[in-house]
Amino acid sequence: MNFPQNPWQQGGYPQSGTPSGGFPQQPGGYQPYSQNPFSAPPVPVHEMAVPQRPATVETAFWIAVVLPLLVTVLNVVSYLVLQGWVQDSIGGGSEDVAADVTSAVNGVMMVFFVILTIFYLILTGLWITFGFKLRAGRNWARVTLTIFAAFWAMSSIGTLASGGMATGLSETEALPGGYYALSYVQGGLGVVGTVAFVVLVFTAKSNAYFDASNRRY
Repeated sequence: MNFPQNPWQQGGYPQSGTPSGGFPQQPGGYQPYSQNPFSAPPVPVHEMAVPQRPATVETAFWIAVVLPLLVTVLNVVSYLVLQGWVQDSIGGGSEDVAADVTSAVNGVMMVFFVILTIFYLILTGLWITFGFKLRAGRNWARVTLTIFAAFWAMSSIGTLASGGMATGLSETEALPGGYYALSYVQGGLGVVGTVAFVVLVFTAKSNAYFDASNRRY
């Protein structure tokens, strides 16, 4: 007796070496993966990469760190020069009067020096703190330090124009030459340093660096 053949053997799915229901497999046994059409588009590689810091920004960073520190040190030296000159000037009188006057003048000078030094140290701390943010590509730090640089440049120009902080003094009341020299050095460094800083942070390479950094953040 002949039995009918199994229909699944005749017209079933082809057995052509494609396991798992006829779906072709990828090498290694992994099934193809289709990307979710509702997922966010991938971020371009050039925006994910860390932008290379140009030499202009690096140089501006060191100006922001070194220049305020240098000017603060020069301010301390100026005070020491002025204090020595005051003591020499007063020492020509009697000992009792000279001691009293020297003590009073030194007290006033010390208070003025401490206040001025604290002011310089605060500004130096701000310059250094914002300088590191500038180095990291923060545009707000560049704008803030540019404003600081503009005020510093105007103050330095005023110092140079007034003859090294000598306004209101006659020839007989003139301060020592070392004090004038240090004042001119501070004013010159302020003008040259701040102008160089502003130029460096707004070059084409610096602008590209800050734009690329802003896209990352």
